[in-house]
Amino acid sequence: MSNKKEDDKGENQTNHNLIKSSKTEISKKQENRLPAKTKPINKLSPFQGLTPKEEKRLTRRLTTILVTLTIGILITLYIISPLSKLQGITIQGVDKADTQSIVKSSQLTVGDNLWSQYFNKSEDMKRIVKDNPRVKTASLKITQFNHFYIKVTEYDVVAVLSKDNQMYPVLSNGKILSEVAQESEKNLPQLINFKEGEGLDSLLKSYEKFTPKMKSEIMSIESQATKTNPFRIKLNMKDGNQVIGLSTTIADKLVFYDKIVAEMKTKGVIDMEAGKTGVFSYPFETQDSSVSDGLSDENSSESTNNGF
Repeated sequence: MSNKKEDDKGENQTNHNLIKSSKTEISKKQENRLPAKTKPINKLSPFQGLTPKEEKRLTRRLTTILVTLTIGILITLYIISPLSKLQGITIQGVDKADTQSIVKSSQLTVGDNLWSQYFNKSEDMKRIVKDNPRVKTASLKITQFNHFYIKVTEYDVVAVLSKDNQMYPVLSNGKILSEVAQESEKNLPQLINFKEGEGLDSLLKSYEKFTPKMKSEIMSIESQATKTNPFRIKLNMKDGNQVIGLSTTIADKLVFYDKIVAEMKTKGVIDMEAGKTGVFSYPFETQDSSVSDGLSDENSSESTNNGF
């Protein structure tokens, strides 16, 4: 009896396990039949149905479009704003030239488009130099976003031309201005009987070689040019002496001026025209018909050969 109860108990336990196992298998099958959970779909998203690689490519394209549109909008706003208009012009480097004349020659207009005028600056700067004889160079750049800064350099005024009781500036490039010299320029050496050309150009080239001390001792320089010799000049010195020579060689010979004057007994003429090194001096009172146009008479007993 006892064995039969144990057999029945074992059989019941086995049946229970089989039933439990069947339920587990049925539960797994049912789970497999359930639809998989999916992310919610945003119907407004441009990335719907795209792979990650495609999403990345589309993102780059959209970014490029947005940046381009933004730049376009900013440029449009800049063009219609006052920032794109020329607001002012500053001129630097002017000493003797006329500032208003420079601005007028440039044809730049405050209030007009900045960039259309800037890109034409080469022609504008050439016009300034052409219309203003004192101006040597002119350059332009932008400052403060919408202002023009023009820098000019001027030719030096090295002398004044004395003509008809007036004085006219002579520039370092050989140009004689038609305007009357300014008061500060009237203390410069005076040129007499000069015209624009090779004679004046040669003198100015030699004048650059003169020492500051020698320049300060010259009162005036007179052209004694002839048809065959456009370079003959006479220097009237502040100490009362006169120097005759050629503008092509005078700079090399004037270095001996102080030594020659120290040997002279009276005021007179120092002739530096003869040869490359020949120098003669003689008193004013010996200057007669034997001395033509200021040339010394080498045979005169009063003349002194100061050859070096």
